Amino acid sequence: MRVGLIFTDTSKHSRNAMIDPHGSSQMEETVKAVKLALEKKNYEVVMIPAGIDMLTKIENSNVDVIFNACTGIRKKKEQANVVAMLELLDIPFVGSGLSGHIFGLHKEISKTLFRRVGIPTPNSQLFYNTEILLDKNLKFPLIVKPEREGSSLGIDYDSVVYNEKNLYEKVNQILNTFKEPALVEEYINGREFTIGVLGDKELEVFEILEIIYSKMEVNFMTVSIKAKDAAGYECPANIDKELELQLKEYAKKAFRALELRDYARVDVRLDRFNKPYFIEINTLPGLEPGYSDFPKMAEKSGISYDDLIEKLVLLAYNRKKR
Repeated sequence: MRVGLIFTDTSKHSRNAMIDPHGSSQMEETVKAVKLALEKKNYEVVMIPAGIDMLTKIENSNVDVIFNACTGIRKKKEQANVVAMLELLDIPFVGSGLSGHIFGLHKEISKTLFRRVGIPTPNSQLFYNTEILLDKNLKFPLIVKPEREGSSLGIDYDSVVYNEKNLYEKVNQILNTFKEPALVEEYINGREFTIGVLGDKELEVFEILEIIYSKMEVNFMTVSIKAKDAAGYECPANIDKELELQLKEYAKKAFRALELRDYARVDVRLDRFNKPYFIEINTLPGLEPGYSDFPKMAEKSGISYDDLIEKLVLLAYNRKKR
């Protein structure tokens, strides 16, 4: 089987490389690892950089299936645009379709869909400018973040705010830096977990991973903590069986609500009463072996990295056959 590996040309990913240089190097390592894993499983891999001429290159490559490892041509929030291009072809590709990526990238849309199916998520409000009045139903502390970014971009030590003055300062910073709405939501100051979901018709939920922020100034993931790999983790997470089952059921429900396919990673926080709140869902989770959370959880669930990559290819290929 010939697999077309679509990847981000990091030299063209200038804006994100400037804001998140760590993310650019992670993309490069991931692409190398995916290619090696496929070759070890005896697949023929055709490397195809994402760009405006990508569809022509794919059609000329005569591939059977596409492994989409592209986080956008120029910036991360364009990852849905790449998928939209792939949907124009009659070739199966790994991962969610256009609607799923849009639902996941737009955090407020994700949260709206969560609420509709009964998944708890923090109360929130979108700010398109600094003239919008704060919803009086929102309770401080609040956290401010870009609405359409990933990899903790735009989140730093001052992202949690305790008064309106600091809130509007942070909103203004997000608007000017990212040129997109700022999402303001009630801050859930408790334990943090991430949950991996694999599958299509049938879903498998991996062992849950807890992110540990012990001895840090803040209890949430900032772009600098992520870049320094400063946070610890525990997998499987040390939680009781009842909470584990609840989180896994909610994760599957979130996956279905956003119409996702093949794989995703869901982020959850607990409040002081151990009530879970689903924060967001990553429709294109990192796949760097030994580093990214998704392959870590897969390994703890008995799936090696090479097997995981092959499972993703076969999910896409068999879906097309059906």
